[in-house]
Amino acid sequence: MATDSRVLAEAVAVTVAVPVEQAWQRLQDFSVAHYYVPRLTDTQVVSAQRQGVGAHRRVYTGKRYLEETVLEWNPGQGFVIKLHKGSKPMPPFHRAEFEYALSEAESDSTRVQLTMKVVMPGGAIGRLAAGALIAPVLRKNLVLVAAGLKHYYETGTAATDADRERLAPAVTVALPSA
Repeated sequence: MATDSRVLAEAVAVTVAVPVEQAWQRLQDFSVAHYYVPRLTDTQVVSAQRQGVGAHRRVYTGKRYLEETVLEWNPGQGFVIKLHKGSKPMPPFHRAEFEYALSEAESDSTRVQLTMKVVMPGGAIGRLAAGALIAPVLRKNLVLVAAGLKHYYETGTAATDADRERLAPAVTVALPSA
């Protein structure tokens, strides 16, 4: 997503006590987002392709779903997904992307950075107005996703809301990637 004044980006990072190779094994399983993302009840890969550019999944909250399609795939390092419903972007945005990025941390651990980038409606004025309203919500959700991911990667079990709340202090706000 090109960086311009219409893009609102938020990022968080968390250190996971597993080596990068193990973190990548968990991350590239495109069918388990509901194990760590709050409020998700199921994940279904709906494309024949289960990973890599073009892989497509639906993430469910009850009977409602959002679609996610891989735009970039960097083996061992992460990927970028587009959030949408059919041919339309995730409401209320003109475009929404989510990036998972892995890098080595000390002591055989992995730094996971999660970045959400959205193009706001209303151009630069809409972005400025929404920055005060939407940015804190994006940041809070990213913290809970990162905390859930930390729990899932370290234990192999689905995160609960209590797990996410307990691990949220381990998540830091990061600078979004370019």
